[in-house]
Amino acid sequence: MPLLDRLNRIVGGTISDLREGSFDDFVEGSRLAFVDFWASWCRPCRAMAPVIRSLAREYTDIAFGKVDTEAERALAERFAVRSIPTYLLFRNGKVVERFPGVATRDRLARKIEKWR
Repeated sequence: MPLLDRLNRIVGGTISDLREGSFDDFVEGSRLAFVDFWASWCRPCRAMAPVIRSLAREYTDIAFGKVDTEAERALAERFAVRSIPTYLLFRNGKVVERFPGVATRDRLARKIEKWR
């Protein structure tokens, strides 16, 4: 079991570890999906991880996923992810919001609420 999945089981909040083969089904099968593009070496990404877990615990009606840009370079390229962390919000399989960089929990929650 991937480290992220084990961590989510321990601390709560469901965040799926997305790969190229599962990505489209994940975003298309969710009315609203929040996807975090990150890398393990990225300090800002690691700093944002508790914020994302908190949002996943609060917004249980929204699908949360993470894409490791080192392991899934094709997905990062497909969505033109040039810096990490980058967050994409999908509604019915289409990107509706894109926000790169570190963000406050409140800013991310406002973006989610806008499309919820």
